[in-house]
Amino acid sequence: MYKLITIIISLFLVQSCTSSEKKGDVVAEVYGEKLVRTDFDYLFDGYETIQDSLEIANRFVTKWSEEQVLAFSAKQNVEVDKNKIALKVKQFENTLLIHENENLYIKSNLDTLIDNSEYISYYDLHKADFQLNDYLVKVIYLKVSSDAPDLNLVDNWYKLNKDEDLAKIEEFAKKYAKNFYYDIDNWMYFDQLAKEIPLKDLNKDRFITRKRNVKIDENDYFYYLNVLDYKLKNSVSPLEFEKENIKRRILNSRIKVLREQYKVETLQKAKNEKAIKLY
Repeated sequence: MYKLITIIISLFLVQSCTSSEKKGDVVAEVYGEKLVRTDFDYLFDGYETIQDSLEIANRFVTKWSEEQVLAFSAKQNVEVDKNKIALKVKQFENTLLIHENENLYIKSNLDTLIDNSEYISYYDLHKADFQLNDYLVKVIYLKVSSDAPDLNLVDNWYKLNKDEDLAKIEEFAKKYAKNFYYDIDNWMYFDQLAKEIPLKDLNKDRFITRKRNVKIDENDYFYYLNVLDYKLKNSVSPLEFEKENIKRRILNSRIKVLREQYKVETLQKAKNEKAIKLY
């Protein structure tokens, strides 16, 4: 069945790319119920290749066919309370329509701009939510093949003892580094970095809190790591590290307000129009 559906959908996808669409193109039929390709054209939005579209269409048609078989079987059962089912279908339809309309309202009214003072205010009021489970660090990290040139110079550069050392190591990294990381403006979890570096016998707590630098020789590579700053685990995470999290929370809060606002405005409109009549 899957192979047959694949062939059918392939033909219609090719047709849609090479000729005008026919609204009567039947893709599948089960007990007299017909599925036409235009019924699920919306599924192809965002998929650029024929192969991607084909996989999506295959899944949809297979699921639709199975549902039609099961639905037909259920309809033959005289003990099924069809009025009860019809009521639930209507309730579900209303729920979907309301949700879609809410989303359109939110899309038109949601303010996605958040100024810095709002970030600070939210952060100050919710610091208890931003406890760190691990160390945050700002680091310079370099992975270099052991046969790279000028490694004796790198031994000093990565420690950043001089103002010009950063420029030198960045230039070196462009030519020879397998991996290189340096971002003084952003924090990262130390454990995330540790996945890149063989830190087998290193005492993490002692290493980080002393802001040490280390060079490791492992499997024909040298790993250079210099901890420039850190935040203790179980302390409060810094604001700049939590900004995306805070943005998500603020927008979710605004969306919640808009959902309620949509409900109030819509009900008020109905009352103004005297559309609600309770007998």
